Amino acid sequence: MFANSAHALEGTWYLGAGAGVSQLSPDTDGSDFTLDDESSTAATVYLGLDINEWLSVEAGYTDLGEALLSDSETIGYSAISLGAVGWVFGSRYADERQEGLAGYVRLGVSSIENDASVPLDESDSTSLWVGAGVQLPVGQHWGVRAELSSYDGDAQAALASIYWRSKSRSDSPMISAPAITPSVVSHPSKDTTRATIAKPTVTISPPKVSVSKSSSQQNLDMAKQRALTADCSVPASGEPTDADGCALFSGVLPGVEFNPNTAELKSEAKNNLDALAQTLNTYPSLVVEVQVHTDQSLGVDRSMQLSKERVMSVARYLAGRSVDIKRLRARAFGSSNPRASNITAKGRDLNNRVALKVQ
Repeated sequence: MFANSAHALEGTWYLGAGAGVSQLSPDTDGSDFTLDDESSTAATVYLGLDINEWLSVEAGYTDLGEALLSDSETIGYSAISLGAVGWVFGSRYADERQEGLAGYVRLGVSSIENDASVPLDESDSTSLWVGAGVQLPVGQHWGVRAELSSYDGDAQAALASIYWRSKSRSDSPMISAPAITPSVVSHPSKDTTRATIAKPTVTISPPKVSVSKSSSQQNLDMAKQRALTADCSVPASGEPTDADGCALFSGVLPGVEFNPNTAELKSEAKNNLDALAQTLNTYPSLVVEVQVHTDQSLGVDRSMQLSKERVMSVARYLAGRSVDIKRLRARAFGSSNPRASNITAKGRDLNNRVALKVQ
């Protein structure tokens, strides 16, 4: 399942509470005391807000416990903190990290308060708040965290917490993810030197068109002719066409590319998908199938897996641009349908492609 807008979860508030262990190292130089035990227990509460897909801000209060000094004296630590959380690995984006393990780093400032039963000099109470952790959702609104944090040179903590979010994917319009139907892979022969057969250029005189033919039929005839000589897809039944009679949507999507061996869309690809989504939304009754193909350089299994990841990336992106997810189908082909030889870089570029097919 995924939301029909990747941005629906931005601006979501969350709060959490947890406990753990701390290590406290007060500076006893110049005093009559020594540090006997630097270990203690800690408790924390925090409030956060998702700013965008990968950045949040958080404020927290942490009771870091007490360090034990000689003569059974103690010094307690507490911190009020404010900082940013950057989601850096795993399910890092706002819509994804509500379903999978996500990792983060934090950076901010803390105001440290010391409660000592003995007179000790206190240095600057403002310090860096740094940390790293992982988050795992366990329900629609609930999840758990584990984190290592440092509040200054004197105080560190390992904390586990439970958090609650004000919104989840189920609170946004939810629909079934496009069903990925991998086509049967026909393994090519091991002779990887087979040549690519170029499509011949054929010039065909336009047939005489009866005046009784409809305009749509004339466009279809024109597209069939041009499909033999140019990159022009024959439109599906009811599909709008361009001025030359070619399909407006069906065919390979130019400029929709990914970073190498990943499902991350390039910036230019996002711009092209933005334009596609805008055009699709002017034809709200059309249902389209997103098709993703890869080359053979990664092997059959990995190519299919990458194809699945990429087709979901494209479908999610279009859904995030207000294309009704019910109008989208997704299909991964892996490396089973090459357009060119995989021997050359140019051939592999042609084989790595995203296409649309109007249903």
